[in-house]
Amino acid sequence: MNPIQTIRWNEWLAGITDGNGYFSVNQKEKSLSFEITTHITDAKLLYNIKNTLGGGSVKVRANSQSMRYRIKESKILIDILNRMNGKLYNHRRIAQFHQACTLTKIIPIQSPPLIHNQSAYLAGLIDSYGTITIGVSNSSPEHSIITGVEGKIQRLIYSRGYHQLTLKINWIDKAHIEMIQESYGFGLIYYVQPGKNSKTTKPQSIWILRTYEEFSLLYELLKIYPLKSVKMHRIRLIPIYFKYKQLNYHCSKKDSPELKQWEKFCRLWHKYSY
Repeated sequence: MNPIQTIRWNEWLAGITDGNGYFSVNQKEKSLSFEITTHITDAKLLYNIKNTLGGGSVKVRANSQSMRYRIKESKILIDILNRMNGKLYNHRRIAQFHQACTLTKIIPIQSPPLIHNQSAYLAGLIDSYGTITIGVSNSSPEHSIITGVEGKIQRLIYSRGYHQLTLKINWIDKAHIEMIQESYGFGLIYYVQPGKNSKTTKPQSIWILRTYEEFSLLYELLKIYPLKSVKMHRIRLIPIYFKYKQLNYHCSKKDSPELKQWEKFCRLWHKYSY
């Protein structure tokens, strides 16, 4: 990688670390490790991290659909800390990072108040904590009982106008989400109180994109630095979604060429569903 590519990769690493990373610090034993966990479909992403950093292990976690990259080698850990210094925004991850810096005698740098729009940080955050969905708000009794991925596909095919494309980043850290919205200047923020069966007692802050204009801005950003997870598959389909929606393919007659194209899109959309 050239110097600019290295900077962008480090920003992306900070984004995915803020989402799914973890610094494990044992002050008593003076030991440190770093790990990132993803869904099993994103093994390629973890191997990219391992190969770029030059060490660590990638293993499937027992009894789960997830994989984990882990590194304990001190030389590579110091490299990781230097790469992400001044680029983290999750207050929990920053606290872990500061403990790791104390152990390794690295001086932590405060992250800028806002993220510049050429940064790959957002790509990393979406790779780790973003969800991209087309929600269906109404379906026939016939399609509503179909289970699994095929059920999702059938409900989307015949949803007519009752579907909505959204991208969400859910976060407990209100300041973090507000910083994302302020940095990029698009998207809305919703605040949701925890439900009765919620694992947390704190309200969630949600940055959400819904409109063609918002997704167009995001698409241009991700053309500069694409996602590395399978979520990029759906990002690439977004222009097609809006094109077909504008042409009313989703409302076409049964067995028409237009509805067949819409069905093809729906099946592609759910290629990595599980």
